[in-house]
Amino acid sequence: MRMFKYRTQTDMVHVPYKGAAPAMQDLVGGQVPVMFLELASGLQYIQGDKVRALAIGTSKRSAVLSDVPTLAEEGVKDVDVFALQGMVGPAGRPPAIVARLNQELSKALANPAVVEKFTDFGMETIASTPEQSKAMARAESERWGPIIKANHIALD
Repeated sequence: MRMFKYRTQTDMVHVPYKGAAPAMQDLVGGQVPVMFLELASGLQYIQGDKVRALAIGTSKRSAVLSDVPTLAEEGVKDVDVFALQGMVGPAGRPPAIVARLNQELSKALANPAVVEKFTDFGMETIASTPEQSKAMARAESERWGPIIKANHIALD
């Protein structure tokens, strides 16, 4: 929501929830008019016709909701937003162990059965190296920095 609000200068109110389940209950019940959420939390509601997906926040359409346009297709540019899941461990882990973990994880993410399970939840599998993950985290930090500052967001 913050990136959308920042890019479009739309006046929206952020309503903090203690998780996606109570937020979805309020959306389905009509207490909130719209929300942004990751597909893993909302896909069952969309597929069950409880809510309507208006747009996808990523740069390309979702494989599981291919009929739903992206925000860019709807005219809202530079709002590529996604929920990223990754494997992390303590700093200083020996490089050989990191390489082996990455190798095994990449193998698992190439398994068609694993890919299908992730897709069923509205998620896309992307294998990467630790270096690629670090670079992506840095790029995302830089991209979100202005939004964080503009909204006075701080860690509790």
